[in-house]
Formats: sequence, C-alpha cells, structure tokens
Amino acid sequence: LELHWGVEIYDLLTRWNPLRQTQWLAKPYNGLKILVMGMGPAGFSLAHHLLMEGCAVVGVDGLKIEPLPDRFLHQPIYRYDEIKESLDERIMTGFGGVAEYGITVRWDKNFLKLIYINLTRRPYFQVFGNVRFGGTITVEDTWALGFDHLAVAVGAGLPKALPIPGSMAPGMRQANDFLMALQLTGAAKKTSLANLQVRLPSVVIGGGLTGIDTATEVQAYYIAQIEKTLHQYQTLSQQLGEARLREQFDEQSLEILDEFLTHAHIVKKERDLARQENRAVNFIPLLRSWGGVTVAYRRLIRESPAYLRNHEEVTKALEEGIYYAEGLAPKKVMLDAYGHVMALVSESRFYDEKNEWVMSDEEHTLPARSIFVATGAAPNVAYTFEHPHTFLKKNALYETHDVQENLIPIPTEHHVKVDNFGAFTSYHGPDQERVTFLGDTHPIFHGSVVKAIASGKRIYPEILKLWGERAHQAVDVKDYTTFAQKMQQQFESHVISVTRHTPSVVELKVHAPIAARNFCPGHFYRVQNFETYALRVHDTVLQTETTALLATEVDRIAGTLSFMVLEHGVSSRLFSTLKPNDPIAVMGPTGVRTKISTDAKHVLIMGGRLSAAQLLSVGKAMRESGNQVLYIAGFKTAAEVFYQSKLEQAADKIIWATQHGELIQTNRPQDRSIRGDALFALTEYAAGKLDTGGP
Repeated sequence: LELHWGVEIYDLLTRWNPLRQTQWLAKPYNGLKILVMGMGPAGFSLAHHLLMEGCAVVGVDGLKIEPLPDRFLHQPIYRYDEIKESLDERIMTGFGGVAEYGITVRWDKNFLKLIYINLTRRPYFQVFGNVRFGGTITVEDTWALGFDHLAVAVGAGLPKALPIPGSMAPGMRQANDFLMALQLTGAAKKTSLANLQVRLPSVVIGGGLTGIDTATEVQAYYIAQIEKTLHQYQTLSQQLGEARLREQFDEQSLEILDEFLTHAHIVKKERDLARQENRAVNFIPLLRSWGGVTVAYRRLIRESPAYLRNHEEVTKALEEGIYYAEGLAPKKVMLDAYGHVMALVSESRFYDEKNEWVMSDEEHTLPARSIFVATGAAPNVAYTFEHPHTFLKKNALYETHDVQENLIPIPTEHHVKVDNFGAFTSYHGPDQERVTFLGDTHPIFHGSVVKAIASGKRIYPEILKLWGERAHQAVDVKDYTTFAQKMQQQFESHVISVTRHTPSVVELKVHAPIAARNFCPGHFYRVQNFETYALRVHDTVLQTETTALLATEVDRIAGTLSFMVLEHGVSSRLFSTLKPNDPIAVMGPTGVRTKISTDAKHVLIMGGRLSAAQLLSVGKAMRESGNQVLYIAGFKTAAEVFYQSKLEQAADKIIWATQHGELIQTNRPQDRSIRGDALFALTEYAAGKLDTGGP
C-alpha cells in the first residue's frame, strides 16, 4: 500500500491473482442475484467470493452506510495517503458492521475503507444501508425483489440482559450500544453535536474483548467530551450571556454541567503544563481521581475471554489506567435522588477448596455514574420473534442443514474447519429457494472476526451447489442493468419536503419505497441525515443522531412516509435544515405494531405533543376497524397544535387541554376544550363533567 499505485495493485490482486489455487480470476456474470443481509466481516467476505464467481450481489445492513467519494470509485488512486484519514476525524461509513463500531483499538479502520472501495468498484455489486431484516425486508420480500438466494449475516446483535434491580435506570447502557453510538455518530469529534453522555466513575460489567474495548473508549471519550463541553459552553456564553445560558438547564443538568466544566479546566491545565515541560500529557492520575473506569468480572482475569483471546489488549488497558475487579457478581444498582445510577452493588465470589466458584456473604459497592453491560451477546435470531416458524431453532440457534436439506447436528467441536457444518437454514421456499447463514449468526462461526471471514470462504461453494452448471454459465449483462436500476429505486431514500406547522413542529416527508413496504400502524423508524452531505457551520457538522420517529402517514404505492418531528434537542431541530432531494437515512419499520382489535372497543389515547403523532399513526386504522377512539390532548398552548383537522379525522372525540393562553377552538359538537393538563382532563371526563354524549 505504501508503493506508488499501491491501492490499485492491491485492488488488482483481489480480482486477478495466479498464485491462488481457486478464484484466481473473476468469472463472467452468470445471472444469479444474491442478497447478503449484513455487511460485517462475514457479509463482505461472502460478497467478495460470490462476485468472483460471477454472481450479482446486493449487500444491505441495518446501519446507515455513508457513500464513498466518486473519485475513489472512478479514478485511480496514486497514493494510499489519498484515502487514509485520521482515525479521530474520519467519517464513520457504517460499512463493516462490528469491524466499524466494535473493534476500536485492534486495527486501522482505513483498511476497512479499502475493502469498501474494492467491493464498490465491482461491476455487479451494490450496497445499501438502513435495511432491517424482518422489518424493511422479509424472506418472502427477497424473492419478490428478484433475488435467487438470501445469505443472513446479521451477527450477534442480541445482547444479554442484566436481570438485577435498577438495570434500566438512566446511566445504564449496553456496551455494544455505546460503541455503536460513539463510532457512528462521531461523538468524540469536536465537530459533532451528538448527545452521548458519560460520567465518571464508570463501571463496565464483563470480561470479554467488548468490555475491554468499552473501558478504554469510555476513558478516552470522557476527556474529549468534557473538552468539547467547555468549548461549547464558552462559545454560547459569549453569544447569549452565561446567565441566560444556565437558566435553560434543570437542577440535575446544572450539576452535571458544572462537573464537566470543572474537570475540563483541570485537563486544560495539564495540557498547558505538559507543553511547558515538553512532555506527553498524562491524564491517568486525573481520571483516577474522578473515579476512573473499572472492569468488573465475575471470574479471575486470567479466565476472561479477553485475556484468553488477546492478552496484550488487557495489558494495554491496564497500562492506560483501567481498574480491574475480579470475582464480582452484580446484585443491584443503587440510584440517586434523580433516579440516576449512583453505584453498583456486587456479591463477592471465590474459589473454594474444591476449586469451585462460590458466593461469599460479602458485598462490594463500586461508585458508578455510568454502567456499561458487556456480558456477551447471542446470535441474532430476532427474525423469528416477528416471523415465527420461518426458521427452525434449537436452543435459541438456527438449526443447521446441508444443501440436500438434511439436518446437521451442531458438532461438539466448534471449529471452522469441521467437514460438515451445515450452511443452510431449514427454510425451503415455494420455488425451491434456500437461505444460508454465516458469521456470528452461525454456531460454528460465532465468536470472532476471523471466524466470520472464514465463514464467507467456506459457505460460498455451498451456495453455488444449488444451481450446478448454471452457476458457471455466462449470460447477457443487460439483465443486470435493469435489476440494478430497480434496486437503486427501491432502496435509496430522499427528502420530498419539510413543512413547518408550528414554531416547534415540522413535517418531514420522504420517498423511501422499501421502508414503506411493510409498514403497520404503530411502527416507528430510525431517521438521520448523512454526514457526507450534512451542512457545516464554522467548525460544527450539522449531523443528526439516529432519531426515532413515528410514521403518521404512509403511501405504500407511492413509497412515501411522513413524520412529525417535535423539536426538542439538537438533532430534532436539524431536520428543518434539510432540503428537497437531500438523501436521507430511513431505517425501518421497526418496533412492535399496534394490535388493532376488529371487535368494537373503546380506545383511549392521551398525552402531550407526542401523542398527536401516535394518534395520526394508529387512530384512523382503529376507527376503520370499528373501534371508538377518545383522544385527550395535552398541550402547553394552543400554538402547539398541528394538523387539527387530521387529528379530528383520527378520533371520534377529542378533549383539548391547554395549560396557558387561549383555549383550543373546537370544530365539532362532541369535542371539548378546557384549561389544564391531560391528566386533569381525564379526571374531569371520568367525573362526567365533560359530557360529550356517548361512552
């Protein structure tokens, strides 16, 4: 790569390499179209092998995948430095799954960009983000879109819950979720507005590599976070005045803000002193004085998965000042006056004379303002929760089958080189379609990136067996051109319009055909803009975080979705800056759809502004199914009301409640408008003081 044209030499050798015993040259297009669900190490490895065999591959992933600059795809790259970026400032592309957000210190992610460029340059490859398996696309949708085969490489996305009191309190977070949020929102960048808050002391529960990754990243991110907070605080104080700025925070937020500012000033002094003394900065004593980061593991460090798989990383973490607490089993989480985590209480464990782990009566309390759960993850079989009986399972794993549909028992020796590992699921489609699974989803290839890459190499020959000689016969490429255009039309999303309805509510309408396809009332979407296209104001990138939005109006035929964005916080306000035709990331539908009874029922929907979006999403469907809908709407002022006529169409009766200013004007005889909040309106209605006729 350091040679002149090194990137191009590497690119050539992936597609033409006489030293390889197999796949030394890419074969002509054979007409087979394969959907690879998941673009992590298993998915992108499988894509490479299938492309070499002449197949057309569409890779999709649930993450937002940023586009590559055209010059990298259509112009030769003279030096590797042209694509190499500082790891602190690089755009998080989303391509690579766990290799993008999970592996944080073990390799240079510019290599991941190299893989992304290499695959995207292939003539029969497309990649799309924001596709959720089971929501955006089902197995049956795959065949309807024209694919011949589906390969599932969705990883180990089911983290194990921590069943202890307080485990859902503010300050608790899954370690995978933290790493993903940190990497894919660019929260550590000075240019980012991402809202990812970490406080010290922090505790990471779990002794795997994810736990060690999380501990080191929390420690590094904390410094970046408080320095960015100080910079933003000083900038806004100059513009607004410090008094006006501080009055916008509640009591708890002010405590956290002052804590961050105090620590940031200390960090600044250390940087200044290090500069004067011509030495490297040393934040370890500072971090430890603020409580530091502790990894709490239920066994001994030498027994931990991290130590057994990569002991050097554990060593490095300890050198960076991470604490390690052995033999602790979490018991409960203690909360402060605000309901936020304050400490982790654990039971002590030790080896007895029989060399068995036993619990002692001793408890240990670790102070913790942030707790991260890294207790392992299970293969992602969430599809069967929403679409039961599609794949047969045993012990929460998909059953393994061979190409002849024979059930293959999972070998007791989980080694990637076992002869008969069963590449196929139990699925058998109406036209003989089959589904393979690989990487962390597969019990044999579960557990590491190396195994995931091996799964792609081992499974692609099994896929080709499905078609025999057809897999090796060239066909006319015009067939692919039409298919590729169809995929682009279905999977790409863009803004249609942004309409402001009130000073704090905008309607975002998007064209997202594949996302609208499987919508049911009550589903929500994860929406964000692309960092590549985001506006830049001075040193700040106006990139939104992933924002959960309810679809209030859906046209499946036109492929359009409408969202009511309630402006509260940074990301929600940034949606108003979008323009028609701007690309936008829309992932979903996701969540659990609302169960709408076909029997005549009386349904109550009540709440503040967010409840209006909920009513627009489900109210009309409920009424069409014969239900009577009562809507109790609580707004601060009448100016907050949006789409009043559509809300009236979605509800049989509405009780409008406003806390300040003029009452909301009613348009129907059965509706009422009163002073107060939604709860007061409910009690008044229950007491019969708001007689609207009927139940």
